Amino acid sequence: MIFLANRANLDKRTLLTRIHNWLQTQTTTRDSPVEQVWYHPSQRNKLSVRATVIPEAFLQASYPTAEAELQISFDFPQGYAYDFYRIQWVEPDRNLMLGWHQDETHMDLGECHFQIDYHGDTVQRASATFLDSHPLNVLDQRIDDLVGVIDALVWEDTIPQLPTAAVR
Repeated sequence: MIFLANRANLDKRTLLTRIHNWLQTQTTTRDSPVEQVWYHPSQRNKLSVRATVIPEAFLQASYPTAEAELQISFDFPQGYAYDFYRIQWVEPDRNLMLGWHQDETHMDLGECHFQIDYHGDTVQRASATFLDSHPLNVLDQRIDDLVGVIDALVWEDTIPQLPTAAVR
């Protein structure tokens, strides 16, 4: 992962560019799970970085869908002592989204929560570990955690759930 020494001078645009470039280099690596990387909604208006991934290559195991998407956004709001981010795994074919949201929403769960959305509805939300380190270190940790979280996902009555112990 890329390290930015001066976190205080970090801005959203620079960080998203670094994340985009890091993921883009993965597309040229042999057997990489990353297929395509882009800015959302556009390069001029960078709000997040998205990457199409091959789940079986990413998880190094068989998986029921052929394509997924990583969605990564960071923000540095004034008035808050910590960074905001969303790091999400999205499967369009199954209408599934799961990921970490470190922001001002759902403060009853703390500064960070894990959320699963299925067919447009939130089916699970749980407190998650608050990570207060450099955003690229946070991204690295969450990408590592993602494999275990997806592996622990269970389907109860056709609805995805994560055992509370698996939420990090």
